[in-house]
Amino acid sequence: MVKYISDRVAVMHQGKIVELANSDELYAHALHPYTKSLLSAIPLPDPRSERIRKRITYDYEAHNYNESNLPEWVEIKPKHFIYASPSEVVKYKTELGI
Repeated sequence: MVKYISDRVAVMHQGKIVELANSDELYAHALHPYTKSLLSAIPLPDPRSERIRKRITYDYEAHNYNESNLPEWVEIKPKHFIYASPSEVVKYKTELGI
């Protein structure tokens, strides 16, 4: 429902915005693992598809943040922002083909 009633969507995890983008952009190119996890939980109206749907589990520990790899707010594409560390930004840009 959010996709159809919102122009922009902010995804929050533990009180922090982790991804912000135009709703069409976010649904087409979700980057943050938490966003992907949320989108994978959206039920499908087709029982056959619903049976084989793969849900993505979010693992906060996978981020591997440390003193030299702290996350920051980055504009990964025009008007598409993500909270990510420098190493994650490189991975997300590769994923987007940038």
